[in-house]
Amino acid sequence: MNFIQRLAARVFFGTTSVFEGANRSPRRASVPGSAPQDATLDLSPGIRSELVRRSRYLVKNSGFLREIVGSMALYSIGDGILPQPASKDAAWNEKALDYFTRWARHADISGRFNLIQCEHLACKALDVDGEIFILKTLENGEPKIQLIESHRIGSTDIDNTESPFIDGVKLSGVGKPVAYRLLKDDGGFTDLAAHDVLHIFDPDAVSQLRGFPTLQHSINHMLDVMELLALEKHAVKDNADVARVLKTNKVNVDDRDFRIDTPRTPSGSDAGFLQTILGGKLVKLQPDEALESFQSNRPSPTFQGFLDYLQRDSALGLLPYEFSSDSSKVGGAGVRLIVAKADRRFSYRQNVLIDRMLRPIWLFVIGHAISAGKLPPAENWTEVDFVTPRRVTVDAGRESQQNREDIKAGLKTLTDHFAELGCDINHELETRAREMALIRETAAKYGLAPQDLFQSFTQSSPQ
Repeated sequence: MNFIQRLAARVFFGTTSVFEGANRSPRRASVPGSAPQDATLDLSPGIRSELVRRSRYLVKNSGFLREIVGSMALYSIGDGILPQPASKDAAWNEKALDYFTRWARHADISGRFNLIQCEHLACKALDVDGEIFILKTLENGEPKIQLIESHRIGSTDIDNTESPFIDGVKLSGVGKPVAYRLLKDDGGFTDLAAHDVLHIFDPDAVSQLRGFPTLQHSINHMLDVMELLALEKHAVKDNADVARVLKTNKVNVDDRDFRIDTPRTPSGSDAGFLQTILGGKLVKLQPDEALESFQSNRPSPTFQGFLDYLQRDSALGLLPYEFSSDSSKVGGAGVRLIVAKADRRFSYRQNVLIDRMLRPIWLFVIGHAISAGKLPPAENWTEVDFVTPRRVTVDAGRESQQNREDIKAGLKTLTDHFAELGCDINHELETRAREMALIRETAAKYGLAPQDLFQSFTQSSPQ
């Protein structure tokens, strides 16, 4: 089939492929775009900026999205993702961890945030902006980091189609970032070397250069929800202002149609007077009139289901709807599946932050300390693990018991056990050793057996 025949088949018959998904139909809207292209072209600076603008607005005003973003940061970061040096020198590991811990208290160059707060800000930025930049810099000879929001990295008015910068990023011949353009308040800019900048984002495509909000697919849904709720609330308020409805065949109706009797001096058992005392009213109606109480049907029973659908669709790809909003309709097995799925999301976010943010920061801070002579060099000083917060679970009691059995059987190491609890094995073992020594010392002082003070204390038999 030549080109003319294929064109005629597409125009008149609407089918050119055995793949139904590629065929056009007059009953379906056309898909935007002419052909597949690089993600950099799909995500132009204007489109990315508009997505970020709407995303920030929604997170400020939508409780549903605010809960999703907050839950992601709360369970992914918690009390902080902490480093655990893994060199072959245990003494050096302790010194390096102590130095990094003291540095992390004032990590940000502005002095406003410690490292754990920076982790929370970076985690939230991945959902709201899709990315965040961190500049590695020095202040008075001390390493510092500076958080840079996504709108601060971009193109300028002098950039054109021949500019080496694409949406604020300059690439080498093989597509490697070599510089980032930092926009200033006065309209100027500063070019930052790429080796001084950490670009933290979760790419969706090989050709993607900048990040976009992870909740971008829910922007229109949540805007519609906010508008529908505003209109529905306005309708409910209007309906609440109407107490009764007068049904009549008259063309003109005035207030005299509602003839409310005025109180009179009682004369025996006057029914009208008794009714005014009890708070009732006598309304005189014409034969062709009927006075009925107004009952509103707003919002309708189906309205809540419509909102639930929009919110559920908005939560897909972020966190399970039942985890972030309403888990009342799922059973025990469903809850376990939802929590397990959410836990995988948290673990993936932790890995993104560790690989793109925390590990490079560790190398920057500890490497500078070694160069400045504040720490001695050590073999494999670049080796570092990270301890994440306690994992979310729905069966804490049962999993705790199974965990103890796995440790006793040797199927699980103490390192993995303490890591799941968000603890450092070195710190925990040191604490345990001090407690055991204190128990032994106190028992000897008062002539007691260590078991009398601590039931699980076991004395090693003499060799």
